[in-house]
Amino acid sequence: MRQRDRRTLISVLIAMMLIPGLNLARSMGAASMRWYGSIEEASTEARQVNKPMMLDFWAEWCAPCKVMEAEVYTNADFVQAAEPFFSVRINSDNKPAEARKYHVTALPTLVFTDSYGNELFRYIGSMNAKPLTELLQALPHDVTEFNRLNQVLARDKNNFEALEGMGNTLRAAGLFRASNDYYGRALQRSEAKTNATKKQSILSDMGANYLEVKEGKHAADVFDKCLKEFPTSPRRQEWVVNLMQARAMTGKKD
Repeated sequence: MRQRDRRTLISVLIAMMLIPGLNLARSMGAASMRWYGSIEEASTEARQVNKPMMLDFWAEWCAPCKVMEAEVYTNADFVQAAEPFFSVRINSDNKPAEARKYHVTALPTLVFTDSYGNELFRYIGSMNAKPLTELLQALPHDVTEFNRLNQVLARDKNNFEALEGMGNTLRAAGLFRASNDYYGRALQRSEAKTNATKKQSILSDMGANYLEVKEGKHAADVFDKCLKEFPTSPRRQEWVVNLMQARAMTGKKD
C-alpha cells in the first residue's frame, strides 16, 4: 500500500472512531432533569425542605408534550431553574384519577404546588424554554408559609385567618388570580361581614389584583362596591383613582 493511501485510510479510521465519541459528548452536553416517579414520592421529600412541586401532565399522543420533552426539558437554563422544584411527569392516560384531581382538560398542563400538592399556579399549553425558565425563576421557591396555611385549611377549610393569609401570601408572590380565589372565600366568612376594616382591606387587595392582571371590568366592580359600601372610608380617594384606572382599561369613562 502506498504511503498516501495508508495515510488516507488511517485518517478515515480515526474519523470513524471519533464520531461515536462526538455523539457521546453531544449527548452528555444535554442537560438532564430529575423527575420523580410519583406525586407521593416527590411530596415526601419536598415536605422535608418546604420546596414546591412541578407537575407535568402529558400523554404519548400529545405532540407539544414531546416537543417540550426534547427541546425544553433538556435546556440547561431551564434545568437549572427547575432545581428548587420537585418535578413529576404524569401520563394522563395512565393516571386519569390524578388528571381529574387537578382538573386537567388539555395537554400539556403544568401545575405548580406547595409541598403537599396544593395548587398555587398552572399553565396550560406548550412554552419555549426561555419564558418557562423565567416563570420558574419568578415562582416562590420557599413554600413554608403556603404549607402552613394549607395545613390549617386542611383541618378547617373555612378558617378565616388562613383564607386571608393565603390571599395575602399569594398576592405577595405575584399569583394574583389565585390570591383572589382565597380572598373571595374569606369574604364569605362572618369575620369579614362583621368587620368593616377587614372587608375593606380584602376588597382593596382584590381590586388591586384585578388591575395587576388587566381585568378592568372586575376591578371596576370591586372598587365601585368599595365606594358604595364605605362612602366615608379614609381609602375613598385611593378607590376613586383605582376605579378610574380600571375603567380606562375597559374604555368606559363614566
